[in-house]
Amino acid sequence: MKKNLLLIVLFIAIILLGRILPHPYNFTPLIAVTLLSSYSLSNKFLAIMIPLVGFWLSDLFINNYIYAGYFADFTIFNSGMIWTYGAIVLVALMGSSFLNKISAGKIVLASLSGSTIFYLISNFGVWAFSPMYAKTLIGLVQCYSLALPFYSTSIIGDLVYSALLFGAYQLVFSKTPNFLTSQSKT
Repeated sequence: MKKNLLLIVLFIAIILLGRILPHPYNFTPLIAVTLLSSYSLSNKFLAIMIPLVGFWLSDLFINNYIYAGYFADFTIFNSGMIWTYGAIVLVALMGSSFLNKISAGKIVLASLSGSTIFYLISNFGVWAFSPMYAKTLIGLVQCYSLALPFYSTSIIGDLVYSALLFGAYQLVFSKTPNFLTSQSKT
């Protein structure tokens, strides 16, 4: 239980700081924490809720302090959050089923898959619920194509953070840390 409580606090703090501190657009630890949470915690509900809580807390700060001018009142939830949160849940579920044993290859594949799931779902939500794009196939293509620079940055960030976080986790909690061979949950 002590390990789980430490991981919960640490995962939420990593997401919160990773989104609030200055960084290149979409270069955040969200997907990496979501994957590591799904791998390291046996309680799957908790593994899904941790990245959602971290993301929501960071959104509270970002929406009400950094981008407060874009909202009329204190914002607890915004209209596009359902898509973003849905993407996080799907990444967590994918991580839970895919990362029962980890290896460098699986971490890279899960990270790339997580980046892609997040890109496809969150940008669909932007297209569907934002007045920025026409509600046509051309508007959808425009939304996805204009988001490509953010997608490439998120791929790099997700790969970097996944390597760092899974590596740190293995160093701290594994008796034989080695990414080159497949390892079961510790």
